[in-house]
Amino acid sequence: MRIGVTVPNVHETLARRATIEAVGRMADDLGLDSIWCNDHLALPAARDGGGAEPAYAAAYGEDRGQHIYEPLIVLAYLAAVTRRVVLGTSVYLLPLRNPVLAARQAVALDRLSEGRLVLGVGVGWLEHEFAALGVPYRERGRRTDEAIAVLKAACGSDGGEFLPKPVQQPHPPLWIGGRSAAAVRRAARAGDAWHPSHLTVDELRRHIPELHAECERAGRSADDVAVTTRRKLVVGASPTDGEAERALRGDAGAIAATVAELEEVGVAHLIVEVPGSSEAELLENLDWFGREVLAEVRHA
Repeated sequence: MRIGVTVPNVHETLARRATIEAVGRMADDLGLDSIWCNDHLALPAARDGGGAEPAYAAAYGEDRGQHIYEPLIVLAYLAAVTRRVVLGTSVYLLPLRNPVLAARQAVALDRLSEGRLVLGVGVGWLEHEFAALGVPYRERGRRTDEAIAVLKAACGSDGGEFLPKPVQQPHPPLWIGGRSAAAVRRAARAGDAWHPSHLTVDELRRHIPELHAECERAGRSADDVAVTTRRKLVVGASPTDGEAERALRGDAGAIAATVAELEEVGVAHLIVEVPGSSEAELLENLDWFGREVLAEVRHA
């Protein structure tokens, strides 16, 4: 099992250079495998009215001044201040970008990081973001498929005018985010990993055979498409009943046992969302996770 952590590039108070760099450097030093950026382009204001999108904005602190740092730029910065960790997006909203520009940026980042990029991509679900950028929301699946094809063509030998080529061949690993049946099919057809977030062990146990069946339909081996996921780390206060089976909680031994369960059902790479209301608290929790939990996981 490989394990990484998110950096706070989308956050109301912690999205700032010093904190992002400190998390990246500490993860690198602690022996974690990867660091990951979130992605948003425009969040709706919580005060705009009812519905799921304003509620989402309120939960993410939009009214307190949400800061959003573009993920590939953040990862390029982190490539220069880290030595070995994988640099990834979880996930990059591909249908909201120009596909040629996105491909060029991904290839440049892979080259500059000496082959450390993983491009996790998703179709998006926050309709407000599509409206803000003038992108048709109902075309997001088609636009994602087209952008994936552009990236693969640009990295291949047939895309000769597209230089330089990435270090990782045939292209940087593509993780397909999302829990939907369409996401599973897209991962089986075009991805190197399926990357749903916050699923329980039982949900993963039910859905992974569906992924394998889709791989067979697409003429690919199940071994060609890894399963990766994200979970929140809960420190101190107990999670709500709804969160309990979707979080990492308890002491180091309990968390290591949960990681072992995830590995047993087929998860190959786990991304952990480390909590913290301040930079000091975030780094304290990350240090504990790296020194105590990671040691338990590696010696289990």
